Amino acid sequence: MLVEVYSDGSATTGDKPGGFAFVICVGGVKVAEGSGHLQKATNNVAEITAAIAGLEYVSTHDLPGVGGESGVPEITLVSDSKLVLGYASGEYQCKAMHLLPLMLKLRKLYKNLSATTRWVRGHTGDEHNERCDVLAKSARESDPNSVGGREANSDDEVASTSHDALRQARHQATNS
Repeated sequence: MLVEVYSDGSATTGDKPGGFAFVICVGGVKVAEGSGHLQKATNNVAEITAAIAGLEYVSTHDLPGVGGESGVPEITLVSDSKLVLGYASGEYQCKAMHLLPLMLKLRKLYKNLSATTRWVRGHTGDEHNERCDVLAKSARESDPNSVGGREANSDDEVASTSHDALRQARHQATNS
């Protein structure tokens, strides 16, 4: 079963707030989404944090239609950031020391999940990439003390999810 982890970050300059978001799809159907606020973040920090949060979500949650008889899932990290995808796959080496801890965490998650990457052009109508963009911008503009996470169940109702992975990713990014 194909599990797609869409991610996107939103930030302006390193001295201003940022936001990150992810959308998880199983077999092309959205099953979860999450977002978070970063007190201070560059766009690269927000983008990498989004990918980390999405991959952490996949590694710590049971996803509908995944496992059991369906076998080992094929996980694809989908982003409009070639930097994120290059860091995850090992194609790019990290030259910015402030990004190194995030890059290492991203690469470890990516390898542990045996994931692949897929680039999508931003702002071209890809439904899940556009949703990430909206969530990340909203998180950037939100109350700095809030972290959002939503999971869609089979009835497409929104239910509360664990915020631990999001808080951890936010903490990691703000301390980098």
